[in-house]
Amino acid sequence: MKRIISIVSITLVALMVAALLVACGGPAGKYVVKSIDGKSVDDVIKAQAEASGVSADELLKQMNVEKAEEIVTLELKSDGSVIMDVKMLSTKMEGTWKQDGDNIAITIDDQTANFTLKGNELSSEDGEQKYIFVKK
Repeated sequence: MKRIISIVSITLVALMVAALLVACGGPAGKYVVKSIDGKSVDDVIKAQAEASGVSADELLKQMNVEKAEEIVTLELKSDGSVIMDVKMLSTKMEGTWKQDGDNIAITIDDQTANFTLKGNELSSEDGEQKYIFVKK
């Protein structure tokens, strides 16, 4: 009898966690870029600004963003669609995303990028570059 109660308890806990994840939308939400190649996006912007001979604020203004983290955003919608907003290029691209465990595959224009979901962070290695996005 104790074993049956234990199995029922474990099952109920698993169902509650699953319901909580569905209620929170799972990975769905808006993500901003946190780091590129292990450097914070603020440091990347500062380095690019120095190389261009302008201040970081001026460079962000030229890119049409207020904060460095907004240069690229990902919005994963609960219906499986995704919008990637590359504000520095004034470009929005639409596609789809699929989750398989901790793996998130984002497909835009027939190209798929694979991400790993850990907590509220999505990380991806795209060729030689590594990107980390954080959920807002």
